[in-house]
Amino acid sequence: MRYARSSVRRAAVGVYLALAAQIATFACLVVFEQARGEALARQVAQLGADPAAPGAAAVTGAMTWFAVLILLVVAATVAAGFSYFAWLRQAGATPGMIAIAWFVPVLNLAAPALLLHALREDAGLREGRRKVWLVMVAAWWASWLGILFLIGSRLPVTGAPQGKDLTGLGVPELAVAVLAALLCAVTVHEVTEARMSARPSGIAPRLKLLPALRSLPRHTYPARD
Repeated sequence: MRYARSSVRRAAVGVYLALAAQIATFACLVVFEQARGEALARQVAQLGADPAAPGAAAVTGAMTWFAVLILLVVAATVAAGFSYFAWLRQAGATPGMIAIAWFVPVLNLAAPALLLHALREDAGLREGRRKVWLVMVAAWWASWLGILFLIGSRLPVTGAPQGKDLTGLGVPELAVAVLAALLCAVTVHEVTEARMSARPSGIAPRLKLLPALRSLPRHTYPARD
């Protein structure tokens, strides 16, 4: 039991570090966009797809940095996702629960928040704490959906700069991303501490075994003299 509790705490630390890396790389991308994005996108649009066009070499270095930042943001986001799923597993969610909640279309618009709430309730949720917890979960999920919407609506459909900017990402997107990361960390901390302080009674595991025990064949033994 002590090992299981330490495992969920280590998994939570992994989530915190991955979220920090995600926000750091995303902030660097936004700063690059604000500093060079508009001018660089205009230069790329003027050059077209010809790498031998006059002036193409002048933007190669900047575009390389831009590509590196994009890769870092993607890598940090993937790492954050894997670390969060690993934490969910340590917190008590089964792989099936995680897959259904996060990867079934339409259902994944609300199921991840419901799964998180179920884990918190399973660890013991006092009635006086319930409203605060529900507000945190709702705010986290709303901010997460908000950043997905903002990024999806800002990025160019063709994947190429349209002459105005490179990604369309700016301070509003960064602010919502920071809010989503902070609320994610807060909810992870809440569930983790609840799991660490909970004292399982052992009743639930035995109840899960009752159907299997009832299905076992019953044997009768002769009475001993």
